[in-house]
Amino acid sequence: MARMRTAAAVVAVLAGTALAAPPHATGSVGADPYGQHLDWTGCSGVQGPASMECGTLTVPRDYAEPRHGDLDLAVSRIPATGPGPRLGSLVVNFGGPGIPGIAELAQRTAAGELSRLNRSYDLIGFDPRGTGRSTPVDCGDLSDVTATDPVAQARQVAQACREHSGALLPWVGTPNAARDLDVVRSALGDDRLAYLGFSYGGRLGSVYAHEFPQHTGRVVLDGVPDPTLDDTQTALAQAAAFQHALNDFAADCAARGCPVPGRTAAQVVAGIATTGRGLDTGGLATVSGQLDRAGYLQGVQNALYSKDNWPFLREALSALSDGDGELMMQLAYPGQLGVASGPARGPSWSTPDNYEMSKLAIDCRDTPERHTEAGVHKLDARFAAASAVFGSSIEATLLSCSGWPPGDAASRRVSAPTAPEALLVSTTADPATPYPGAAHMAAALGNGSQVLTYRGEGHGAYFAHNPCVVKSVEAYLIDGTMPPAKAVC
Repeated sequence: MARMRTAAAVVAVLAGTALAAPPHATGSVGADPYGQHLDWTGCSGVQGPASMECGTLTVPRDYAEPRHGDLDLAVSRIPATGPGPRLGSLVVNFGGPGIPGIAELAQRTAAGELSRLNRSYDLIGFDPRGTGRSTPVDCGDLSDVTATDPVAQARQVAQACREHSGALLPWVGTPNAARDLDVVRSALGDDRLAYLGFSYGGRLGSVYAHEFPQHTGRVVLDGVPDPTLDDTQTALAQAAAFQHALNDFAADCAARGCPVPGRTAAQVVAGIATTGRGLDTGGLATVSGQLDRAGYLQGVQNALYSKDNWPFLREALSALSDGDGELMMQLAYPGQLGVASGPARGPSWSTPDNYEMSKLAIDCRDTPERHTEAGVHKLDARFAAASAVFGSSIEATLLSCSGWPPGDAASRRVSAPTAPEALLVSTTADPATPYPGAAHMAAALGNGSQVLTYRGEGHGAYFAHNPCVVKSVEAYLIDGTMPPAKAVC
């Protein structure tokens, strides 16, 4: 679950782009969205397994007042391949928030990353409300956002989103997405939801268990957000965790002969920080645009989501030392610049057309906090102490919801004592969802959920392909076998 980018970073990526919304569902589900059936057809425009099918459900914009209008919810299915008995449907959410599950599931399955689960389950992808092929958040052309002050710029972004999607923004929060999940479960014909959630998908899965314990089945959450932290606490925890991940990268880089001067991890970290400060005065021209300090830090930070990205980060730093910032731009804005995406992706790296705006809309709906610039600056010392490199940029994300419609903290209510226990997977050096979050989530669920610890680097463990983690996750989802208490991989 990545932090929101600042409004400036969002505008830099999205200026001049606009997402055309697909037609809304023509029928109305009225007071009861249940009882629908999915009419599966081909999935146009999605590259994935030949067996993949797509369909659309209609869900209320507002479940409390369902006659106020409907939304489209796009769903996909990759049928179980066998051999062996079919266990039902496994719904997969890849996090963000804002990642459309249909395209991501197609890519992951085509790459063979979910093949064993696909033998036993129909794999189900869906684009959560506000994203992708479902009724999307659309903020229009952001090239008119010209303010340089961070709060003013955030307010201009918020105003653009209100103008284009004002009727949708109040309803994109996680509790409504969890209710959509239950409509999906019903349409699939399953009594209980089997669910695999990554990063923000852990928040969605925990809220589902809270709302629908009687329909919760086998649930695995990997890279688990901490439901006990507010926005400031989350940002501080992430700043410290990203700094720790950077220190680990720097130690490895120094041992290999790092392109950044220095023989020790501390010296390499200092060199990375110095390079960033050198981009404060005008930045560096690249084929894909101007690499400034914010983009540089975003690129370094993005690379820390997976240890698989470390070689690419070394290459980008080496190229930058020769005056070439293109590889760092690819790290900063993967898939968004019309250039080939260089680094390997973690579970939250999909970047479809409206990813940034849907993420911002969902994040802002899921919090009541609206910070002032003066209030944030009072936290300067705490963020600097948490991370000398990333502290200020992560601190600035606290201003991203300025000007957005009110939100609430309903997504932090996850108590589910009558739901079946879940398997929570947590990585000791996870920079985006720091390790303690899984234990806090298990306690908050209150249903005996267990934490599987992965001693490793990166955000999320299952796609790190650690054999111990993969075996444990699949044993629970396929056989219902939970790993021993306090198990470590």
